[in-house]
Amino acid sequence: LRPAGAIAEALAGAVEPWPASGRLKRVDCAGDWSSWRIREVVDLPTEGLVVGVPSMSKIGRHLASQCKGLTMHVDRTALVRGQDPASGQWEVEWKREAANHGQLRYRPELADVPAEVGRGDFDAVVLAFEANKVLRGCKSGYKMVQPSATPALRTRISGKTRTSQMWNLMVAFDVELPMPWDAAFIEGHRSLAWVAVNSSKPQRARVPQCFMVFSTREWADWKQWGKREVEKDLLAEFLDFLQRVVGQRPPKPCFVLSGRWGNNTEAVLTGERPVGEFPARALSLRPGAAPAVWHASGRM
Repeated sequence: LRPAGAIAEALAGAVEPWPASGRLKRVDCAGDWSSWRIREVVDLPTEGLVVGVPSMSKIGRHLASQCKGLTMHVDRTALVRGQDPASGQWEVEWKREAANHGQLRYRPELADVPAEVGRGDFDAVVLAFEANKVLRGCKSGYKMVQPSATPALRTRISGKTRTSQMWNLMVAFDVELPMPWDAAFIEGHRSLAWVAVNSSKPQRARVPQCFMVFSTREWADWKQWGKREVEKDLLAEFLDFLQRVVGQRPPKPCFVLSGRWGNNTEAVLTGERPVGEFPARALSLRPGAAPAVWHASGRM
């Protein structure tokens, strides 16, 4: 993110600059699904861009610690268990399971997060979800919830807001590859939209060398993908791309995990439409676009 003003001051100590100057690129590709090539690599500005340290979750916990007079439970999964008919209050349960071995390997800070189960009674509960979850609910995952839109909200947003999904792939190698950049937005590729060397971020382990890969929306919409298919097919696309970037065949990954990256904004109530693939659209890094900046007002 690129914070400014009071929120930038509030984040002091929780973020560090990334990517380094000259290490954020736009990789322009040409060709089609059967044959493609890297046409051009362009430097992108990095001024003001930061990431959380030692992980992005530090940002939320750091800001929460500054909210005086509020009791906040961060990085927990919450469940509204029901409403007491006598008092009218809502019972909420929240918990955090102990991190497993795999999670601790890549997020060692989770070792300091205690497993716990908490409960409380509240006069009201606000669910801050994306529009599609408010309308239709979510059947699985940590955002599992029933539809919650009131009739007035349903009338206002139904058919006027739209989201899309893509796939992300986490890949790690036991050796450090000689990457010429820390992160790259990819234009014109059949399946890849973003590749980041997560291990290049400050206060992260260099080895295993970890990558985050985002698919294009076109690739994600091509068929109903399963996780194992993504971990095979999108991985093959990434390894082919990586070989062309570093000029050598990458070793066999020591870790591969796919996931659906959902709720990319496609249509909003104002009628404005996003331009480009995610996450480039979120940072307004397309030519001629004004840079997106987060201010203390909460607006971008």
